[in-house]
Amino acid sequence: MKTKAAQKSTKSSPQGSKRRLRFLVVLLLCFMSWAGVTIWDQFGKLNAKSSEVEELKLQLSDVSKLNADTKREIARLNDTEYIEQKIRQDLHYTKPGETLFFVPKTNP
Repeated sequence: MKTKAAQKSTKSSPQGSKRRLRFLVVLLLCFMSWAGVTIWDQFGKLNAKSSEVEELKLQLSDVSKLNADTKREIARLNDTEYIEQKIRQDLHYTKPGETLFFVPKTNP
């Protein structure tokens, strides 16, 4: 024969398990809500970084073109004919006996 204390513990056991189950469900819902908000935030940050990466790739391609042009210009500066051509064009120098003509630009 069981005592009253033993009978109470067997009767309250289903109630306690329901309470624990409810607590675990609430805890799981809280965790899932937190995880959902975190994932949503991470997707937003990922999209922002992806846009930034695309912009930086465009800048890199522009700078790479500029770098290639500059290297080509440096290589051409070792040629004396090119240097003479640049001096004549940019600084309007002439050889003795030559005449320099300027053609005025017309406005449309």
